[in-house]
Amino acid sequence: MSATASAVRKPLSGPYRKTAVLVGVLFLAATATFAIGSGLVTSYFSGDNGQTSTLATGVLFEAISAIAVAAIGVLMWPIFRRYSARLGGGYAALRIGEALMIISAGIYMLTTKNDFAHYDAFIYVFTASAGLIFSYLLYVSGLIPRSLAVLGLIAYISLAIGIPVSLIGDVKLDSGLGLIFVAAGAVFELVVPLLLIFKGFSAPKGELREDGGTPLGLALVTVDRAS
Repeated sequence: MSATASAVRKPLSGPYRKTAVLVGVLFLAATATFAIGSGLVTSYFSGDNGQTSTLATGVLFEAISAIAVAAIGVLMWPIFRRYSARLGGGYAALRIGEALMIISAGIYMLTTKNDFAHYDAFIYVFTASAGLIFSYLLYVSGLIPRSLAVLGLIAYISLAIGIPVSLIGDVKLDSGLGLIFVAAGAVFELVVPLLLIFKGFSAPKGELREDGGTPLGLALVTVDRAS
């Protein structure tokens, strides 16, 4: 067993503990508000509830989700940049891009009263891309148990596969066979936020310091500095 693998893992305190709790809450909030908003938007365009207030409320909930999504990217940047400034910046940019996509789709539907076909699939392009970076950086940093990080990688690869399937086939990612592509992600985005809220980030002793020091033993840091 390597020294890193055998090192004592302990929760990080101070600002990282607060960040972990906030990120966990935002993840749950983003998931819940998008699910509610998407349901209301679908209800409006399916004819089940054709009132404009239903569409407006749905768009509002999705906008709240967008704000939470962008905030997650911004909050994780100071932590992820210690392992890879490029990937950390890419993660933040993708989360902000995802938020803008959600808001843009909502504005379009609210102003034109027309459905934005497959808008969720276009949003999931950002979700899957950001999720892969998120899971990879959590894996290499050890900020959460690596088994969970692997689950995240599997989840977002599955989502990435499901996106073209939903676009070219008669498959919806939120029902029926489409759930195969999002099931792992649903588990990941429930378990990890709860872990962050109740336990916070963890790392091998000495790997991540809160005093502005440099993470030790990570090849990504060396690569970033050399470039």
